[in-house]
Amino acid sequence: MKKNISIMIGGVQGEGVVSTGMNLMKTFSSLGYYTYGNRNFSSRIKGGNTTFTIHIDIEKIAAVSDSVDILLAMDLDTIDKYMHLLNQDGMIIYDSDLKPDIPIVKALKILPLPITTLCKGLGAPTMKSTAAIAYIGRLLSMPMDILSSSIRRRYGKKGDDIVAKNLEILAAVYENQDFSWQMLQLQLLSPQTAITRGVMMGNDAIALGALSAGCRFIASYPITPASEIMEYLGKHLPNYGGMMLQVEDEIAAVTAIIGAAYSGVRSMTATSGPGISLMLEGIGLAGMAEIPIVIVDAQRSGPSTGLPTKHEQSDLFTLYYGGHGEYPAIILSPSTIEDCFYETQRAFNLADIYQCPVILLSDLTLSLSPQTIDNLDLNKVSLDRGKLVTEMPQENTPEAFNRYQLTSDGISPRAIPGVKGGIHHVTGLEHNEMGRPKDDPINRRSMMDKRMKKTLSLDEVKEIEIFSNSNSTLFLTFGSCFGVLKAAAEASGNAVDYGKINRIKPLPRKELEAYFNSYEKIVIVENNYNGQLSKIIKSELDCHNKLRSFVKYDGNPFTIEEIIKEMGGAY
Repeated sequence: MKKNISIMIGGVQGEGVVSTGMNLMKTFSSLGYYTYGNRNFSSRIKGGNTTFTIHIDIEKIAAVSDSVDILLAMDLDTIDKYMHLLNQDGMIIYDSDLKPDIPIVKALKILPLPITTLCKGLGAPTMKSTAAIAYIGRLLSMPMDILSSSIRRRYGKKGDDIVAKNLEILAAVYENQDFSWQMLQLQLLSPQTAITRGVMMGNDAIALGALSAGCRFIASYPITPASEIMEYLGKHLPNYGGMMLQVEDEIAAVTAIIGAAYSGVRSMTATSGPGISLMLEGIGLAGMAEIPIVIVDAQRSGPSTGLPTKHEQSDLFTLYYGGHGEYPAIILSPSTIEDCFYETQRAFNLADIYQCPVILLSDLTLSLSPQTIDNLDLNKVSLDRGKLVTEMPQENTPEAFNRYQLTSDGISPRAIPGVKGGIHHVTGLEHNEMGRPKDDPINRRSMMDKRMKKTLSLDEVKEIEIFSNSNSTLFLTFGSCFGVLKAAAEASGNAVDYGKINRIKPLPRKELEAYFNSYEKIVIVENNYNGQLSKIIKSELDCHNKLRSFVKYDGNPFTIEEIIKEMGGAY
């Protein structure tokens, strides 16, 4: 009996590889197992090889294993490219129409399956993904009725004929009495709790988090790997009185949400690195005019178009230092699917409280890798609109509202259009407390001091989570790297402490200083060339002798083995 199983499904992009993997994940999640999926795909709609790797476990996970137990090949490229990832006793199952030349490897199990032949024989040549799911289900001793329910859920909206044909393919696979099945079947341990759990990817969780946070407007331009956020909200916002606006470019997107946010609507956009470059001037406008907006940056490999379907975390310098001039901004960095949900809600609250842009920093792996999640706690959802003025004292006159009033905490009262007595001027120019342009040095210093001190109180907020075993070395990371780091630390026997940083800007200086005092060495794990987070920390703290950077920048996430080796262990 196995505690976990890893399956890689490979085939031609656009021919059902992802849907096959997703359906398997949803099926196992409905039985109480935890799953994690990772997709490797090209920058094209159809053609070329693509893979979807699934890790199925009785415990919660946030990474795929480095090797696979089953390689399901729907094309020859999958065998050629990924056979080396198989465990020593791994199994290759493939469409028998392929007729591959597989080298003889000791202990390797090889099983041809009549996937194409079976589907053509039943008059359904395009339903190979259902046959593939059925064969894997049978290999893993999955009850047929479980897969039947999954098929009905997936294809129910496409009509009874489609459902019936898929069920016919499922039955044909399960009725095959080939004796080899008994020799090859794998047995998974029963899940710890037989409870149905949902499957989400980071983009879905961000979109749902925005919806629950009261976001009612998103303006975006499609871009990998962020597009699913606007697609999700475009589908659901109208049911809550909101709307999605697909605009002509990212400049239009950021200025549209600035206008909507100024009117009082919680608003956001979602993009990736190239879009962030176009948005920087608009983000600066939101900083100067103190308008609360939320921007999701789902990072990918750059610069320019770079590797648009590959993983990287290299936008950090741009977001931390980018834009002309200086203005306060907040950067949050979720590391899990649940984080994506809760941190998105927090992003909207922080934007309102501190009246500034808030960037939610994701990455391709976190954005697009689905996984089984525990139930989200809606009781944690809370809305804080900050110093939003909805009613003025009766003695106020149109000239009495100081929108940019100099206050002790730097945060001024904010009124939206339509509030009687709240009229004020708004400009991207430097301005006085009324919002009217003013360029004298004294006013400039006063307004700059006011804006820049708004987020100082955040330094008192705990933003680093450490999982401690009282070691002398701490491995710290952000984004999706956390899932691999956690798996590596556990596989190494907890040879180091590990953790994640949830807010990158303003940098949680006090916390970091405390950790530098308690650890002999801190290693920052990140997917970029320059070690960007490490250099940001070095620029703000005196820690050069204790801080080192461990980076990877080839378009792929870290593997568990790579991190274990950096920890000084063997895998």
